[in-house]
Amino acid sequence: MLKRTITGIFIVAVVVGFFFLRKADVRLFAVLICFLSLAGTFEVFRAVNSVSGEGEKAPFSGGSGKISLAAEIVCAAAFTPVFVFCGSLWALAVLGCGVIALAAAEIVSPAGAKAFGARALVLLYPNGFLFCMLAVNAMEEHSLQALLLIFVTSPLSDTLAYLVGSLIGGKKLCPKISPNKTVAGAVGGLFGGAAGALVLHFIFPSVFGVRAEWLLFLVIGLAAAFFTEAGDLFESYIKRRAGIKDMGRLLPGHGGIMDRIDGILFCSAFTAAVFCFL
Repeated sequence: MLKRTITGIFIVAVVVGFFFLRKADVRLFAVLICFLSLAGTFEVFRAVNSVSGEGEKAPFSGGSGKISLAAEIVCAAAFTPVFVFCGSLWALAVLGCGVIALAAAEIVSPAGAKAFGARALVLLYPNGFLFCMLAVNAMEEHSLQALLLIFVTSPLSDTLAYLVGSLIGGKKLCPKISPNKTVAGAVGGLFGGAAGALVLHFIFPSVFGVRAEWLLFLVIGLAAAFFTEAGDLFESYIKRRAGIKDMGRLLPGHGGIMDRIDGILFCSAFTAAVFCFL
């Protein structure tokens, strides 16, 4: 528990540090996103490659596996700076080129279309979701509020879900996917997301300029928490299929990068949609 707490404090300090750097230049926040993309790509590739049937002990064995890994790492390294300096359409083009490279690699792969589908998933998860975070960071108006909504509501939802689920227990939410998650924990997570959104509303009033905006933020917080929990379950499904407990070991007591940002990724996509269309 101590190791988990220390690592958690370190994670919070790093994220807060990047928020302060963002005050000098919003593009500096993209450095954090680029790191999440690289680390997340490697972790997810390692997981889904074992699902594709080439073996968990040597996940990158064979020519096609090495080509696929190289293509996805290059895309992960490139699409964030391309987004920052060239725009969103060019960043999407980078991800599209990655899909073409994967298709070419899988022509010679014995696993064929199954391996292609598993590895192409990496270009969407995490990179497609991080594209949404980049879009939020680049918004001309209310980008700070949107980013805070992501990095406040999602962790609060995750924390409250863990605490309430541990204290109350009870009926399992999705025992076949994630045996430790409970219905009580899910409800606690919704409360955490709603509370975080309401706090942000009172710090940054009149973001959307509508009547009873607090009620809108309450709904947004509940939805953000829902998507956070959906993201957590999605990754739990991948890990169960891959036969692994954690996506990595980079964060002592927490697992890998993806074990920390799984809910944030889905919350980013939802938040991007909210701030683009409201």
